[in-house]
Amino acid sequence: MAVRFLLTDVGEGLTEAEIVRWLVNVGDAVKEDQPLVEIQTDKAVTEMPAPATGIVAELGGGEGDLLHVGDLLLVIDDGKAALTVVGGAHGDDHATTVPPPVQPAPVGPAAAVEPVPASAPAPVSRRPLATPSTRGLARSLGVDLHAVTGTGPGGRITDEDVRTATLPKPVASVAPTTRIAAAPIARAVTHDDERIPFRGIRRRTAENMTAAWQNVPHVSSFAEVDVDSLLALRAELRPLATEHGIELTLTAFFVKATALALREFPDMNASLDLVAGHIVRWGHRHIGVAVDTDAGLVLPVIRDADVVPLLGIARELQGVAAAARDRSLTLAAMSGGTFTISNYGPLGGWFGTSLVHDAEVGVLGFGPAVDKPVVRNGAIVPGKVMVINAGADHRVVDGRQIIGFVTAVKHLLEQPTRLLLEGL
Repeated sequence: MAVRFLLTDVGEGLTEAEIVRWLVNVGDAVKEDQPLVEIQTDKAVTEMPAPATGIVAELGGGEGDLLHVGDLLLVIDDGKAALTVVGGAHGDDHATTVPPPVQPAPVGPAAAVEPVPASAPAPVSRRPLATPSTRGLARSLGVDLHAVTGTGPGGRITDEDVRTATLPKPVASVAPTTRIAAAPIARAVTHDDERIPFRGIRRRTAENMTAAWQNVPHVSSFAEVDVDSLLALRAELRPLATEHGIELTLTAFFVKATALALREFPDMNASLDLVAGHIVRWGHRHIGVAVDTDAGLVLPVIRDADVVPLLGIARELQGVAAAARDRSLTLAAMSGGTFTISNYGPLGGWFGTSLVHDAEVGVLGFGPAVDKPVVRNGAIVPGKVMVINAGADHRVVDGRQIIGFVTAVKHLLEQPTRLLLEGL
């Protein structure tokens, strides 16, 4: 009969995906593992391979359509008698085979037989829609996912849903929602206006920012940094970096300074686990770096940035930035971050505030270097000054930690040769 290929949970956190480009058409012959379609997940484009050899009988949507995990992606006629379902929330390594209906044995012509209605196939019990990390959390807390109602997109069970399920029933628990308000806009859209699908990275960013705004009580701290020495060091090192095919950006210095300051202030490199009742201080400094693309911001992660040499960080940044902009960045490259930075200096402005991701404790923004008078050795002289701004989760850190952290970053950037001594 056919193989029904359902959209599979191909990566951490996937609940829905947008069809970017079909690589096959109805009627095409395909082989197992042949790429069929490019899909846009939260922040990466992924090719989905054919689960079987056969003829494409049906496509589950058109380019630009948004599918949820478990929705039909396509149908392949493999010439077999049984219907096979591949993929869905449990992953593409599971398949369910539904045998063809059994025909009743013929009886003699003299026998009076009441017509027997065909039995409907027994419903296939689907596993609850949840990511692998959420399933692991449920196992650790002893929560049966079948008894949990998902509040995420498409009914996905979130970590917050699992934690809420562990609360005593008499206690009222109001879990913050990350859904975007669905009220229609007040004015009519005419032919002079443009409709832009609210999908992909833009929609995921909206959900993350909503969660950050609702869940995290923010506190901020700012500092002005004299960056003349930093700019001079960068100018000195750029020819050496260029010889090795590396573009040495200021962001590399920012990543290194942030990671080293997090060693001194480990509470800023942490996560809050309300259910277990503890703060997790992460043993590694994995820095997520906001990269601006045509589709929106993505966050590739530079791992162990406190021990990787400065030019190594610059090389990694160059690679992930290119991958982000051509939409080839993998989900693995964007996972595991413990702290986030954003260099918005090239965009202009002066300073701003950033929202803390609700899985982290802090975020640090770097503004542009502008001409300002500075005081050196008691004299007022012209210099280059930039503002750095930190946001933090006030449930975990107080003024002492956040101000101390910002000051540590400031001192490292004002004495930038210290950044070259780590990771050698």
